[in-house]
Amino acid sequence: MESDTRNSHLKGWESRLEKRSSLREDVLDVLEARAGTRQISVLGRGDRATHYTGSQLLEGAERCLKDWASCLGDGPHVLIAALPFGEAFLFPLLASLIGEGCLVPIAPPRPTDPPGRMRHIAQTCGATAVLCTSAHQAAIMAQLCDEEGKQLCPVYLVDGPNVTLTSSVFTPRVVAPIIQHTSGSTRFPKAVPITAQQLRANCALVQRLWGVNAETVTVNWLPHYHDMGLMGGILYTLLSGGQSLQMSPFEMIRSPLSWLQAISTYRATFSGGPAFAFQECLTRVPESACDALDLSSWRRAFCGAEPIPSDLLGRFSERFARQGLDPKAAFACYGMAEYTLFIAGEPGIAAAEATLSDTTVAPCLLSAETRANIRISDPQTGDALPDGATGELWLHGASAGTAYLGQPEDSAQTFVQTADGGSWLRTGDLGRIESRFLVISGRLKDTVIVNGQNVAAAEIEWLAAKEDAALNPMAAAVFVPPDAINGHAALFIEVRQGMTPQRSPDQLVSAIRRAVAGTYSIVLDDIRILARGTLPRTSSGKIRRQVLATSYASNPNDLFRRKELQ
Repeated sequence: MESDTRNSHLKGWESRLEKRSSLREDVLDVLEARAGTRQISVLGRGDRATHYTGSQLLEGAERCLKDWASCLGDGPHVLIAALPFGEAFLFPLLASLIGEGCLVPIAPPRPTDPPGRMRHIAQTCGATAVLCTSAHQAAIMAQLCDEEGKQLCPVYLVDGPNVTLTSSVFTPRVVAPIIQHTSGSTRFPKAVPITAQQLRANCALVQRLWGVNAETVTVNWLPHYHDMGLMGGILYTLLSGGQSLQMSPFEMIRSPLSWLQAISTYRATFSGGPAFAFQECLTRVPESACDALDLSSWRRAFCGAEPIPSDLLGRFSERFARQGLDPKAAFACYGMAEYTLFIAGEPGIAAAEATLSDTTVAPCLLSAETRANIRISDPQTGDALPDGATGELWLHGASAGTAYLGQPEDSAQTFVQTADGGSWLRTGDLGRIESRFLVISGRLKDTVIVNGQNVAAAEIEWLAAKEDAALNPMAAAVFVPPDAINGHAALFIEVRQGMTPQRSPDQLVSAIRRAVAGTYSIVLDDIRILARGTLPRTSSGKIRRQVLATSYASNPNDLFRRKELQ
């Protein structure tokens, strides 16, 4: 359904890139297939919703392309999207894909952002402009200035009038349709270009193993500036010809019930999130509110992005069985931005049965296809380790990235060549293959060494949280302070919302210290029980253990003392 408008603004662009190096035709095909039916809906609070057909989405994308041509000049463009959820992001996303440009989704600015974050991202990606709303304009413009106060990259408002903008000092170069950023446990996140071929390969993997297709109805509350939300929540459903319903991440966090209600109301088949979302449903959704829920349509309840307590998905399945949730719907998965998204974990067995006796984490079910892309390696030598041995996960395959933009040293450490000529992606994650499962222990850098053995921080955090139901193992940080002796560490752990420990802080600290020393022979020299929301987090909600360790080194006595339970 080629339109005159689309032709006038995209004429000649196909000759600048190889035809299949973009997703232009893929997107146009699926928009045409659903031209007269709902394709993407944006959900508001309560019963409010705005529904868009394929033709309406195309019209919105074409308006963006026309405005960009007027204000930014001929494309294709490299555009940073520092945008909120909803139409403000969806139309530019589609426009960039159709226009064969490059979109760089990032979180809107926050007061805690390090100075120069936006300027660093714009320089690394070679941005034409930054897309934002007027509410964030001042903060973004300040972030884009150099030491002399000169703004290095123009800002384009998606909700206001725009005139012809000055050119960026950076040279735009479209290296891929999408540039994702790692979750950013360091000062600045790393930029990962995702090619059309990688995206198609990973989408096809999800289609084969998870059954995503034109009949899929997705409810997505995950942030669009992270791989799980962008790929899993928006693009894979779109490219499969399915329908998605987009809701604000803040709405789900405000009320986990709203997530379940959206699944029930719109008969969603596909939805998921990190472990904390499933836990929030268990602790914050009252039993009385469940009677009106019908979760029988929910066939794929994926859980990933962080280590998952071994019993969480079984408890979730049991709790919502009365609402029609299939016992095989909930399953653990594993992925990362450097691999486009999905690596391992698929449905097929009941969540209560997907457990191993010797681990506190839920394992990911493997198939022959996903197993073939994984190698467990000795992190020091790179040698392959046998099944059952714990080592670093190395990956290869059509979904794997090849480099970080502008960071050759990090690229050389992460994307490696072996002596036999193989190309591998080092994940930095510890894990093992056991039977037909992949078990993720934690991050290689988040370990405590005792008696020559690596103990994952997450293992210690979950053990500590067992001492009281009010302690939250998914909001905890075990780290090794500078100059600590072998086998010694510190633990900071938050309490769950609305809960109070049954014992006094002193009694609880003593119990945790005994349990950890007795199980792992690790001495926790400093244990602090904190109010909810105290610990530093990445934009995806992961605890920043290394940042915490650095802050602790400079201020060990006073750090978070005012947030400590008394």
